[in-house]
Amino acid sequence: MPPVELGPLLESKLILVEEYCRKIDRPGFLTCFQISRQFALNLRTRTENATEFDGEAFQEAKALNNMNDSARKMALRDSSSSRLQLAFVFWDEECMAKMLKILRDYPLTDGSVARLHTRLCFTGLAAFALCKRKGYETYSELGQNVSFIESKG
Repeated sequence: MPPVELGPLLESKLILVEEYCRKIDRPGFLTCFQISRQFALNLRTRTENATEFDGEAFQEAKALNNMNDSARKMALRDSSSSRLQLAFVFWDEECMAKMLKILRDYPLTDGSVARLHTRLCFTGLAAFALCKRKGYETYSELGQNVSFIESKG
C-alpha cells in the first residue's frame, strides 16, 4: 500500500504547537501533540513497523520512562489509542490485542468527548474484529461494553 499523503502543512502546524507547549511549560499537551504528529508520520511514511511510536516526533518508550505515574498513565492511554487506530488501519492483530489489553483498564469515560469517542470507536471496532479470531474471543465483552457506552452517547 503506498503511503498516504497528508501534506506537510499538518506536520508544520503540529511542530509550531509543540514549540508553544514547550514555551509555556505544558508537558501534557506537548505529549499529545507529539503523539498526533507521530501518528501522522506513521500514516504517511513507510516504516518497518507502522504501529510503533519510535520516530522523530515521539519515542513512546523513552517518553513514558521520563514521566511520573500520573502523566505516564494519561500518555499511555493516548498513545495506545492512537496505536490501536494504526493497528486497525494496517491490520496488525498482535498490536490491536496488545493495545486493547492496555486500554480495557481505562474508564469508558473521559473529560474530552473527542478523545473518548475516537478511543471507544476504535476499541469497539478492534474488539469486534478480533473476537472472531481464534485466541481473541475474550474481546467480545469489551466490544459489547464499548458499544453500550457509544449507543448511550
